[in-house]
Amino acid sequence: MPSVDFPREIFITHGSQQFGPYTVEEINAKIRTGEVTGVGTFAWYQGCSQWISLDRVPGVFMLYAPPTFGACAQPHSQGDATGGLIPYKNPPALVGYYLSIFSLIPLLGIPLGIAGVICGIFGLRRRNKNPIIKGMGHALFAIIFGSLVILIQAAGIFIMIRFI
Repeated sequence: MPSVDFPREIFITHGSQQFGPYTVEEINAKIRTGEVTGVGTFAWYQGCSQWISLDRVPGVFMLYAPPTFGACAQPHSQGDATGGLIPYKNPPALVGYYLSIFSLIPLLGIPLGIAGVICGIFGLRRRNKNPIIKGMGHALFAIIFGSLVILIQAAGIFIMIRFI
């Protein structure tokens, strides 16, 4: 098992007061006794580019919070210019959405609807594997709307054949 290097000197701040330096063991002891809480407490140590929340310091174990082991690791999620409305990171969901809308075209509706449902399923699976990419609404729309249009167009073809 690889060892994790913990920071040697950690400074903490709560409110407008700064304390330290402390070792990881000293901070963990202060957390156990309730002298230090994670709410509103920030930490800095050499190698850290900015003050981070105390629960993000490697080796510090907050009560009721999962430990993190990345040095100054910030979760990386990149937004988009659309505000998340268009799931451009989930192409199957987006393509399925448009295919299900275009399935309203007479005679082309059934093949486009089937393709839209299939893309919607792939988009939903992709979204479930990686929630950051979004697109669940588009994928569900593609599956539901595409299926409805397929049924309506198939019923229309059946009625035309039956009564003409």
